[in-house]
Amino acid sequence: MNLDQARGMLVGLAVGDALGAPLEFTEAREPDNYLIDMVGGGAHSTAVGEWTDDTSMALAIAESYQSKAEFQADRIQRSFNAWLRDGAFSWRGKCFDIGGTTHLAVTTAERLHYKNPYAGNLDEYGKGNGALMRMAPVIIANHSNRDKCITEAIQQTLLTHGSNTCVDYSVAFASDLFAGSDSDEYKALRLPHDIDRHDVMSGGYVKETYECAWWALEHSTNFEDAVILAVNRGHDADTVGAVTGQLAGVKYGYSSIPKRWLEVLKMHDNILEAADDLFNRGR
Repeated sequence: MNLDQARGMLVGLAVGDALGAPLEFTEAREPDNYLIDMVGGGAHSTAVGEWTDDTSMALAIAESYQSKAEFQADRIQRSFNAWLRDGAFSWRGKCFDIGGTTHLAVTTAERLHYKNPYAGNLDEYGKGNGALMRMAPVIIANHSNRDKCITEAIQQTLLTHGSNTCVDYSVAFASDLFAGSDSDEYKALRLPHDIDRHDVMSGGYVKETYECAWWALEHSTNFEDAVILAVNRGHDADTVGAVTGQLAGVKYGYSSIPKRWLEVLKMHDNILEAADDLFNRGR
């Protein structure tokens, strides 16, 4: 992984999140009505270029590595709590979008005074995509050590999502990102290439998110088209966008992200600086 890929992964996460935010909870769109620009609005009344919980939680994880150059589960949980309670790691200074499984884990860790930060629900019904959406910092911080990358991908997942299904998809996604999205190691988890577009699901189930992101990547040839395809499937569009943004970001690099999106992305410079710092610490 080079610096352009590292930047692409983290900034791409935020770009996909911000582009998809206005489409969250909406139905899939047809190509002649695709959203292609950051407009804001939607269920959370986001500003143009504003992102949601996906990016906030990724920045919370990044801060842990920046402070001590290592994964710190308790510190990350405290940062998650600071985001939940006080709006830290967000542009508007308020947590306005958090999944039920994540909320339960963060509040449970707080109640236990962080003695056991791995508070993810072990119930297989809690198979949400909350760990995939924030994966980039772990990969960038460990870009020279695959084993450590996979181990810490699992650790960050268990902070909020403890089901075997969530862990399995986190391992696959971390492996994809570490390989620069070109590996076929977990190809069996992807959708058939000839699947009808209308059959591509994009809900909060981790399986759907992973499949939709890879479908979008495999049916496009650049960052812009991949993210546009993904978010316009609607439903959990911000997270599908964030996951696709990570895949397309590491594949095509930061330099491939459209300038019109970067110019309006909230806290762009902070996110870029976090990516640079993580990359330098991971050497």
